[in-house]
Amino acid sequence: MDKLISTGFVNNAYGSSTKLTGGPAELGAAATGEPRVNFAEMVQQAAQESVQTIREAEQVQQAGLTGDVSAQQVVEATLEMESTLRLAVSVRDRLVEAYQQIMQMPI
Repeated sequence: MDKLISTGFVNNAYGSSTKLTGGPAELGAAATGEPRVNFAEMVQQAAQESVQTIREAEQVQQAGLTGDVSAQQVVEATLEMESTLRLAVSVRDRLVEAYQQIMQMPI
């Protein structure tokens, strides 16, 4: 499965965002003492978890073909894989839409 979004795209977006300082997120993190959330790492982790879920479901499907697992387990794994894939595609579409809207903004 291809990556949901390219690593270069995420790194460029994150690099650009780190040059911005003094925003509400920075002030909020300093005030609460909580660690700052890295958006690029969050997206990467979500993508990795999605890929892992899909791989596990494929393994269950292959085991179902050989008769090692029940048909119910195969159906459950397939449904989980389908919902994960739908969510990943939905998030990707939202990210692309947001990027396109940002690119259309006048400077």
